[in-house]
Amino acid sequence: MQPEKTELPKRRSPRLKDFDYSQPYAYFLTICTRDKEDFFIDHKLNYEILNCLKQERIKKGISIYAYCLMPDHIHLLISPLENGVNISDLIGSFKSKTSRIAWKHGLRGKVWQGRFYDHIVRKIESLKNTCEYILNNPVRKGLVEKWEDYQFSGIIDPIYI
Repeated sequence: MQPEKTELPKRRSPRLKDFDYSQPYAYFLTICTRDKEDFFIDHKLNYEILNCLKQERIKKGISIYAYCLMPDHIHLLISPLENGVNISDLIGSFKSKTSRIAWKHGLRGKVWQGRFYDHIVRKIESLKNTCEYILNNPVRKGLVEKWEDYQFSGIIDPIYI
């Protein structure tokens, strides 16, 4: 007799119920690697990941205010433009494309965790603070003394305050 299969309870979605994630708000996103492994330590791979991000910016129609690719995660401060791209769809596409890039560099299996963290930034002051938080991530981790010295972070679309 076969043991009865029990279904695991469905995980609750971290997204806000009934919120339209294609609205042109600013979103602070954190996407972690699988098991928080340090996958992004090869400079060539990192440049290809960031190039993919910049291509998605144009293809999907988003603003990227700040980004920082760390060895085990990426922080983004982004906003969809008027075309209505859904943030979850954008991140799904980015994770899929960057996984294929990582596999070409010898990584195997899943590259990213299944989920990502998002925070909807509602106030102008919070935009500036969030941008500074993202850019200073490598400083806090002791990788550089000034954020400008870290080659895998930056600002693409300026925030006009």
